[in-house]
Amino acid sequence: MGCCSSDNACNTAGTTTQAAGNVFTVEGMTCGSCAARVTAAARAVPGVTDATVDLATATLTVAGTATQADITAAVAAAGYTAHP
Repeated sequence: MGCCSSDNACNTAGTTTQAAGNVFTVEGMTCGSCAARVTAAARAVPGVTDATVDLATATLTVAGTATQADITAAVAAAGYTAHP
């Protein structure tokens, strides 16, 4: 059973909260290698539990508790620009 009981009352004890605004637009990606670099950079941020890139829509989706600032900084260090 997930975080919600049968009466739809959420119990979030022991669950990881997702950072607000976990979808970022990424500028500068032109190929699969770019997408792989952005994914690796995001996954290396402490608190990130998953990161996926959609090259076609130029978006990065991140799960976990990392801050937007930490994620955008990691993407910038990889040579790209991310906007929440």
